[in-house]
Order: sequence, then C-alpha cells, then structure tokens
Amino acid sequence: MTTNATAENEGGRWRRAGQVLLKVVGFFVILEPIWMLLPFAGFLYGSVLRIETLARYPATAWLTHFVCPVLSFGWTGPILVVVGSVIFLVGASQIYWAKFRRSGLVTRGLYRFVRHPQYVALTLFGVGILLTWGRAIMFIAFFAMMFLYYYLARSEERNCLRLFGEAYERYRQRTSFILPGDRLLRPLGTRVARLALPAPVRVAGAFALTMAMCFGLMWVIVALKESARTVPYLTATVSFGSPVEAAPQVALTAGEAGGIPFVQSGRMAVARGPWPNAAAPGFAERVLLRLPRSLALTSFLTFLSGPDEDVLIVFCAPYERPEQPGTPGMRAGGGTGGRGPAPDPHGPDRVRLMLLRCGLAPGAGIADAFADKSKRQVHRACIAPVNLARAEAEDMVEGKVITPGPGFPAEERWDLFVRQFQGQRAAGVTRSSTALAPGRSDNARLVLVRAPILRTRLDEAFAREILDRLVESASFRDRLRAAGAGGEMVAVAFPRPGEDWYREHHRRPQISVFVMLARLRDGAALDDLFHPGGRELAGAFTVEMDFKVERPADSAGAVAMIGPRRDLEERWRFFLSGVGGGVAHHH
Repeated sequence: MTTNATAENEGGRWRRAGQVLLKVVGFFVILEPIWMLLPFAGFLYGSVLRIETLARYPATAWLTHFVCPVLSFGWTGPILVVVGSVIFLVGASQIYWAKFRRSGLVTRGLYRFVRHPQYVALTLFGVGILLTWGRAIMFIAFFAMMFLYYYLARSEERNCLRLFGEAYERYRQRTSFILPGDRLLRPLGTRVARLALPAPVRVAGAFALTMAMCFGLMWVIVALKESARTVPYLTATVSFGSPVEAAPQVALTAGEAGGIPFVQSGRMAVARGPWPNAAAPGFAERVLLRLPRSLALTSFLTFLSGPDEDVLIVFCAPYERPEQPGTPGMRAGGGTGGRGPAPDPHGPDRVRLMLLRCGLAPGAGIADAFADKSKRQVHRACIAPVNLARAEAEDMVEGKVITPGPGFPAEERWDLFVRQFQGQRAAGVTRSSTALAPGRSDNARLVLVRAPILRTRLDEAFAREILDRLVESASFRDRLRAAGAGGEMVAVAFPRPGEDWYREHHRRPQISVFVMLARLRDGAALDDLFHPGGRELAGAFTVEMDFKVERPADSAGAVAMIGPRRDLEERWRFFLSGVGGGVAHHH
C-alpha cells in the first residue's frame, strides 16, 4: 500500500511538472509580440533560441508564417488582450481575497456565471494575441494551451469536490464550465462517458480533435486572407544613366542541364554557382559579357576564335583559395543560413573563376556537356581571380592567372561542383531560367512593399523615407544595375529589422532590406507581382541601411548575395503572410 501511494505521489509530481513546463512554453510562444518589443529580442531569438532556423527547412518554414494578418481587424486584438488581462486580474483577486478571509467557496462576481473565469480571460488574451501577431506556431501553442487548460480545470474541480462536497456540486449544476451557456453540452459529455474509453484513448482522441480544429481553422483563415489580400506598396524609378554600349551586342540565353543552371553566349557558358556570389542575379551574365575583353585571359581564350569547336565552361568558386585542397567553393562566406548568408568578406563581386576548355562529342552542345560526362573532354584549365566591381574599361581579372599542367584533376573538380549543385537541389533550391541583361537599361522600377515591418504599414512617411534613401543611394543603384534590373525585371524591396531595430525602433534604426528581382510575365501589370502566375523570381540580395546617416549621404551599407541557402518563394510568402489588406500606393 505504501509503495502504491509513493508511486502515485511520484506520478502526480511528474504530471504537475509537465503541466507547468507546458504552460511556460505555451505562454512564451503566445507572448511573442511582447518579447519582440524588448531590447534583448535580437539576442534571444538569434543567439539563444535560433527561431529563424525554422525558416531554413521547407518542413518547418511554415511555422514562422503568419496565419492571421498582423493587427487583424485593427485594434480589436490589443483590446481583447487588455480585456482578458483585466478579467484575469479580477478573477484572481476574488480567489485570493477569499483565501485571505478564509470565506470558503467563491460563487459571486465573475464566478456567478462560469466556474473558471480566469481561463476565459486567458482565452480572450490568447485570441487577442493571435489577431495581433498570429504566427502558425502561436496558433498551435494556443490550441495546445486550451487543451491543457481543460484538463487543468477538470483537475481543479475534483479538488474542489473533495474540499467543499455538496456545496460545490450544487454550484456546478447551476453554472457553466468555461464558456457561458456550455451547460447545453452536458448530455454530450454524458454520452462520451458511457463509452467507458480508457483514459489514454480519451486524452489522445481529444488532443487529435483539438489539433484538427487548429489546422482546419488555420487553413480557412489563410485561404480567406489570400483571396482578399491587397498588398500595400510604394513605387519609384531608379535612373542608371546611359546603358553600357557593349552590352546589347551579345546575345545571352539561360538554361539548365544535369542539375546545373547556366548562362550561355555562343561557345561560352558560365554556371550560376555553386558559390553564392555567382548565383546572384546578373552575375553570370556579367562574367560572360566581360570575358572576351579580358587581356589577362586572352591567351587562354584564343581557341574561341579558331576553327575548332571547343567550348568554354566556367564555374565560380570563392575568391580565396579553400583551406583544404580539392574543395573549391565549399567554404562559406559567413553566416549559418536563417536570414541569409553574411556578406562575403571580399565583397559581392569577387570570385575565382575555373575556366575549362572542353571538346564535345559529335552533335553535342553545351547543355550535353553539363548533362553527360561522356559527351565532353576537358583539354585545358585556367584559374583566375576576378572582381566585377572594377570599371568596365579595366580588366576584371585582378591577381595571378594560373594555368595548370596536364596533371590537373579537372574532372574531379567538375564532379565536386556537380555534387554541390546536387546538394543545393536536395535542399529545395530553385534557380531562375531567365537570362538577365545587366547594363542594358537606363532605369528600373523599384517596388517597396510595406511589409513585413509593421511600422512601414502604420507609418507611410517612414516607408517613403526608406524608398527615397534607396533611390538616392549610389551603391544601391549600382547593385541594381549589375543585377540586371530594368524593363520587365522589377526590383521588389522588403524592409526588415536591422541589428539595432529593437533598441532604436522609434528613433533612427538600422534597416535590412531584402531585395528580389522579379520578372513580370508577358502582359502582366505591376499588381500581378503578387500573384505567382504573374512573375518569376530571378534572384535576391540584401542591403543594410543606417538611418543615423544623414541625407543626402549614402545610408546603404554592406551587401550580401542570397545564394543557395534561401528559397526565394518561401521568403516571399513569409514577407506577405502578415498582410491581409490595404491600399496599393504609388509614388
């Protein structure tokens, strides 16, 4: 008997500990909007919890998306938070005042209508939070908390029956459980009890039903939100000046073969990667345009003007030689994913080119060389460090050009690049099949979406200042031009919190702008950008902005190219998930 009692006490302690832990976790998730406003939010989310890690994997990225638009129904959400807090405090004060006076069972005030007004208060509080800041992970936490509160309330009622006996039973008969009027559901509870299901089956079934309701509600809300959503944005024109004269003379096409995306011009092809800089919009095209003008590579490229039909295949590796031989392109440029890679310490325009002169099998083309090893043979190789930020009149090659001898393992290097591309595809990375035209346009359209930062939606002057600073920035203008923006290729900017956002939120903050290049489909209008069938995402980069820099000085800072660690469509969906309505503004 003693052993059974000890085991029962031990089990009770574990249950209580589990309940406390679940309540703490649930409260933390539900109160996310409050944590986001605190000065240490960046450290908490980035260094401790690494919440953004969820966005790195397709299976978990949806947890970070917003189900309800931010501030759904205006200030209804915050009002419900305040009302829920007040009801909770009133209910708690009744309980503790009764304990202080030792007056026994509390049946007046809020407890006259429902037996658990504090749980009603927490429900209103949670609903208010979801209408204010309703991420998917918070929806799941809210329904899990409601499930837990139900069983906690049942446990509390059993304790009250032991303490107050008949008096509490009479109180139960004349009041509702949690929701006013839920006494009508008592016959249903009686029928379920008659089934005499084991407790684990009842609990598991109830939890499954709760989660089914949660996911069903999320699906309905998202469907309604997306069907009625109007994305608020501002527009501007970024002037580049005169187009580059040499650019229109070269025809560029894009393709993919053997899992390797590439850009081709005649007998030359440059792979879009695997190094992130080379995957950036317009990068491979710029390499193709400048290769024939490089004096440092003239001797290696003479075969292109000869009678044979050899072709040039170019892969891009990090600017610095890798720390371990035989692993070109594997060393990261900083960062662990999440919000994207950190800026390359050598800048976004520097890479090492591995140029391979290849002979082709009869009837084979460049696509066949990528797709089938038997259709090509590497004759020579060349390695050159290049910097595309150098002026057009200068040679893009900076540093020593290396031409390895016959023993160079070109096919091994090629296979390594292929494995890197395969790894990126396995991670869900997709690349644009559009050939961009850097330098051919004299201007580009810039669209600033007033999301995901809530302040850009509530404060139009703040959003306009971001847009104006981008238009005025010479470095941003050069980056857009190099990326191939212009014509049907539109630059779409999403402002995000910068490093000091939580400290300087209402003063002069730092902003991180996520810029995507989107090609409008034939005949599509600008509003069609926000419909998947109206545009194709071609690439992205981020630019840091510091509002402490006084205009007209350039407030745009470091640029980071978004390479294979970020799926652009997923990022696009996340940025727009918090938007449920608004007016499209044009500037």
